[in-house]
Amino acid sequence: MTDHSTPDSRTPDSRTVRAGIADIEGYLLWQAETDRARADAEAFVDALDWPTTAQRQELVRLLALRQLDLSQRAVTRIAGRALQLRREYQQRYDCLKRRVLAAALAVLAALVLVNVLVLAAC
Repeated sequence: MTDHSTPDSRTPDSRTVRAGIADIEGYLLWQAETDRARADAEAFVDALDWPTTAQRQELVRLLALRQLDLSQRAVTRIAGRALQLRREYQQRYDCLKRRVLAAALAVLAALVLVNVLVLAAC
């Protein structure tokens, strides 16, 4: 019988699991974007009455690739901005945390001083 209370070297940690799930989610989202780009390209080309079958396939391919390129640039730009915002908010949080700690220490020092003065007066 296997003891499940101790970590197994074959068992991934939670960070590894989260990263794997994020990878799968990213893959599925990109596949959905690929399908959407192709469907949009097909809908656009369907409105044209002049292309031959080969021309139609090439137009669909080129339009879908163009849309995927635009989508990839947008995702890259958004991801970069998200990282930038995360850094900015982390800096603000760290600054606020330092201020709160400094204020708490100042209040504690003031209370100790008052306590010493009260005890000295007695």
